[in-house]
Amino acid sequence: MASLLDLWLTDVPITKLLAWSAQLDADFLLAAAEASAGGVAQFTHSGGVGLLEISAPGVSKASTLAALCAARGIDSSEVVAFGDMPNDLAILQWAGTGFAMANAHPAVLSAVRRHTVSNEEDGVAVILEQLFSKA
Repeated sequence: MASLLDLWLTDVPITKLLAWSAQLDADFLLAAAEASAGGVAQFTHSGGVGLLEISAPGVSKASTLAALCAARGIDSSEVVAFGDMPNDLAILQWAGTGFAMANAHPAVLSAVRRHTVSNEEDGVAVILEQLFSKA
């Protein structure tokens, strides 16, 4: 098993770190991380008990999708995205049309204007059927 020192000395770039606490929930960890080091790294979570996602500033689902779309000549206004957790917020705000799932985290529900029904009610399919039935 590699040591912490080995992690920092590797020649392979670190793209994402995960921090976990058995005692603290992910929302608490996210708030604490942003307050402590918000300018140094990108922090988010995808639910779960006490699991925090850490990446370099500006590295998110949105930055990756933006690069893929730019390489293919796709404008953000042509993108439809769906999400339910704070790690989806960047992509939901970047996409021309972003939908929060009805069962989404409260931060997602309050930040995203468009909502669809829950995952259990096939919320993505409901919207795709609406979009493609107009085509």
